[in-house]
Formats: sequence, structure tokens, C-alpha cells
Amino acid sequence: MIIKVYTATACKPFVILTGNSGTGKTKVAELLAHHLRGKDSDGYELVAVGADWTDNRNVLGFVNNLKENDGYPVYHTTRILDLLLRAKDDPSYPYFLILDEMNLSHVERYFSDFLSVMESKAGVFHLHSEGDENGTLPAAGNAKKRVPKNLLFPGNVFVIGTVNIDETTYMFSPKVLDRANVIEFRMNPDAVDQYLDSGSGISDIAEADASYARTFLDLSLKARGDELEEIPEGQIAEVNKAIRAAFDITAKFKMEFGFRTMNEIRRYFRVDYALSADKSLWRWETVFDIQLLQKILPKLHGSKRRIEPLLIELAVFSGKKGLKPDDYRKADMPDDTDAKYPKGYCKIREMIEVVRRDQFVSFIQ
Repeated sequence: MIIKVYTATACKPFVILTGNSGTGKTKVAELLAHHLRGKDSDGYELVAVGADWTDNRNVLGFVNNLKENDGYPVYHTTRILDLLLRAKDDPSYPYFLILDEMNLSHVERYFSDFLSVMESKAGVFHLHSEGDENGTLPAAGNAKKRVPKNLLFPGNVFVIGTVNIDETTYMFSPKVLDRANVIEFRMNPDAVDQYLDSGSGISDIAEADASYARTFLDLSLKARGDELEEIPEGQIAEVNKAIRAAFDITAKFKMEFGFRTMNEIRRYFRVDYALSADKSLWRWETVFDIQLLQKILPKLHGSKRRIEPLLIELAVFSGKKGLKPDDYRKADMPDDTDAKYPKGYCKIREMIEVVRRDQFVSFIQ
């Protein structure tokens, strides 16, 4: 699982980990940060999102005009802003922000500004409109630390959010899901057996040396700048056909995806290809299966009447060759044996079963 998170994070610096509580989402995010930056470094922050996060003050801080230092109001920073400032001053290394239970509050209320700036090529946070001749304010509790009026988003910051779905949390909007790779954590029999035998579900991984962290950052920046080696030409054509086929199915039901999704799927292919140890064994179908699961399916949700026909067509698209829609309208649907995209198909089949039972389904549930 950590390899999936590594690849997705290198491809796009915003990843959402979803699944039941206790399945290891936060642990894996921490392992990745520890692996690249060390357990005791300033290279990451694990921040628990609060239910009272109703605006971006908990993310970027605020000016307190009731307190002064050297004739200027003080700026109350946050652990998140402090991480951004550290990353700005140390652009050669990756920095990780882990937002734990990020949907405990409405994500759009506290994080929409952050996402917009993060997505922009020259995204800038406007923090305040006051300050000294250098345009900075003293930080509350540390006058030596200065907070600038504007902060260019550091390209070496990676955000990993964990999500639990229950009666205390909120669903994500399409805007948020469209900007992330969504990785679902599931408990499988092998993981259960490993835990029962050893008492540990997820093993620690060794800390990498500093050069490896720089290599990871370089890979990510090259991916975002379209500087990575393209996948073999013959496979590009097949990937484009698969993306177009998935688009046509979703567009038929007015749930199509946009240019951002297509671009990020193709970027993921280049990252995965770059990380492949033996390129002769690399297969585009395996990677597209992952992207079907992480980029196309997460935005799908709706009532039985609206979404079941779409899911059935996607089941035909991803399942065993030669099967027809009627094969998936039966209560006993085909298993994933010989499915073209087995991971995506298993999730589609599960969503069909849920929507038939509950009359409504979403990918994150």
C-alpha cells in the first residue's frame, strides 16, 4: 500500500486516503514521511482537523490587532503555516502535511483557498496587508519569526489527507475529489492473518538517506513539469483509447470527467513507468486499473435510478471480455476472474451491490 501512496504523491502533491477507522491510513502516511524525512525532523506535520474548523484561520493563521510587538500587530501562525514557511526556506527537500480526519469539518470551508493556491502555477497565499518596511509581521510568541504579506506556495509541499466516513463526518465535493488521487484502504484476509499472527498490521520501513528524499522531490517536480520520459508510443495509443472509452461511458450519463483528470491520469502513467524497475514487464493495463480506481470512480455517487445504469456499463468496460450488460443486471454478478481491470471492476461490483441494497451509493462510504 505504501508504494501506491508513494507513486500517487509523486504524481500529484495531494492524496486522499479513505477507509474504515483503524485500517492504517494515518500510519502509512506517517511511514512515508518518516521514510523520506526521518521521524524526528521538521520535514512533516501531522495535524488533526477539528470539527470547529469553519474557515482558513486554522490553516493559515490570522492577524491579532489586539496585541502588538514593536508597534505592529502580531500574527498567530499555525503548524501548517510554519511548515509552509520552513519548506519555502528549504526548497531542496520534500515537506509533508498530513491532515488527519480532514472531513471532520466541511473541507471546502477551511481548505478551498489552500487548494486553489496549490493548483495554480504561481499560487500565492495573501496572509495580511500590514507590516514593517519589509512587509512582515512578528509572529505571536516569537518576535524573531516574521510572517510575510504574501507567500508563494512551496512546490516541495505534499499534502496527504485521511478520511473516515461515519455520522460525524462530511462528504467531499467534486472540487476536492477532482484534485486528488483517492486511495481506499480495505481489510483483506491476508492482512487480518498477518495481524493475528504477529500483532502488527503495518510494518515500519527504514529511513532513507537525504539523497533519496531529493530524488523523490525531483521526480515529482519533473512529473508536474511534463519532463519525465513518455511511456512507449504503442501503449500511449491504448491508454488514450481506454481514457476515451471511460469518458464516453460517464458522459452518456452526464457524469463525465474533465481535462484535469485526463492530464493527471497520463502523468501517473509517466511516474509509474519512471519508477518501474524492469520496464519490459511494465503493462499499461495494470496502471490504468489503478487510475480507474483512484481518479475516475471516486467522483461517482447517486441514487439507484441515476447511477446503476452507469455502473453496469463500467462493469462491462472493466470486466471479463465478452460479457453483456444483462450479465451484470443479475443478482449474482460475475466475479473478477479474467476481468480486464480487476481492481476497478471489484469496486464497481461492490458499488452496484450497495446501490441495490441502499438505493444510494458513493465511492467513499
